[in-house]
Amino acid sequence: MQRPAEPRPVRVITDVETMRVLSDPTRVAILRLLMSGDRSAPPVLSAKEIAAALGEPQTKLYRHLKQLEAVSLIAVAETRLVSGIQEHRYRTGQLDFTISRDLVTNEGSAEFADTLTALFSEFRTELIANLSKGRVPVGSASEDPLGLVVGRGMVTRVNPGRAAEFRRRLVALQAEFDALEDDDPDGIPVHLLVGWYAVTEPE
Repeated sequence: MQRPAEPRPVRVITDVETMRVLSDPTRVAILRLLMSGDRSAPPVLSAKEIAAALGEPQTKLYRHLKQLEAVSLIAVAETRLVSGIQEHRYRTGQLDFTISRDLVTNEGSAEFADTLTALFSEFRTELIANLSKGRVPVGSASEDPLGLVVGRGMVTRVNPGRAAEFRRRLVALQAEFDALEDDDPDGIPVHLLVGWYAVTEPE
């Protein structure tokens, strides 16, 4: 089997079909898993390993894996025989992705809304599951340094320079978080969801 190309640093999604594939929380979870960890060596996982990591039945994932592979969001990195059955092992097709402006404002706006829903839904599902098991500290930062942080800030008017600096700091924080590696076997899982936007008039 020919080895797939190395994951591209950033993929710009320009077609509605690819964005539609991203509109399902399970597929978002699969992609997030394969894009996690060391960016210089993204994980290569089988359907069985992905299912175990996500807590999903393995049979549920095959359709989602095929859809992700069909639009090159993931690729088969290698195959091997396991108990006489050919097993595929998957790798991400990109280390990061962004969505074309045309898809957001024109023909793909409905699919983009579905994609946002899937991204938020996946985070929400994991948060609720962990909260229900008592695994997430709940309280103010002064009460628990590892406590849940959820908030929404609304400001009427901000100087564009100050807004740009705030965005830069958020992007830097997310980049620092994304660069973390699982270098502490006794460490704890940490989840991050960042959302920010400025309202400007189109040119």
